[in-house]
Amino acid sequence: MQRSLAFRHAAAAVFLVAATAGCKDSPSEPDRRQAPSLAVACVPAGVRVACTATLFGVPSNGSVKNVTSLATWRASEPTLGSFVEPGLFMPERRGEVELTARYNGIEDRVVSKFLVDPRQTSQRLYFLSGSVRDEVSNQDLSGAMVEVLSGYARGERSITNQFGAYQFDKILTGETFSLRASKPGYAPLTLTYRVDSPISSGSAVGNPPFLDFSLQKAE
Repeated sequence: MQRSLAFRHAAAAVFLVAATAGCKDSPSEPDRRQAPSLAVACVPAGVRVACTATLFGVPSNGSVKNVTSLATWRASEPTLGSFVEPGLFMPERRGEVELTARYNGIEDRVVSKFLVDPRQTSQRLYFLSGSVRDEVSNQDLSGAMVEVLSGYARGERSITNQFGAYQFDKILTGETFSLRASKPGYAPLTLTYRVDSPISSGSAVGNPPFLDFSLQKAE
């Protein structure tokens, strides 16, 4: 069963990458065999967002170099705020923003998305993916609909692909919400879940951005 779930999550991840056309939201360790590479990590710091940029594959610096103060920082929507200093974004109005960095022509491999507000703590926007399958046969169910019923992404819908995989791109981390999976001929199933930020100041490991559904055939 564990191997089956791992395979489904891998298929869901492939579906996510294809759907976002190479724009990866989930943070990952750079491939140090392809030097140099830039990795950016961002976390909420009150209303602000604090980011660090690390360059990998630099032999003269022990292969790792902090280039936060040297990188060029960008916000996808400048009207939402600006970087008051390298790596420190200050919002001026509420909205969704993507934060990226560039150093010596090297782009970071991770796009960090946040919901920012000058009056509230910044919150990370992450993804959620998974599979929908038949509870008895364990067969992947294509054409099933997964709908967000509550929370920030309320009303968003995703139709499963040929592998039974679905995905959402803008899930507010730390928020408990409900989702419903349905398909003609099956009883709908509603689950409650919470996606936690992949990067935090604490050591606790939260809920990953994967959630599977098993549907029963309708009587």
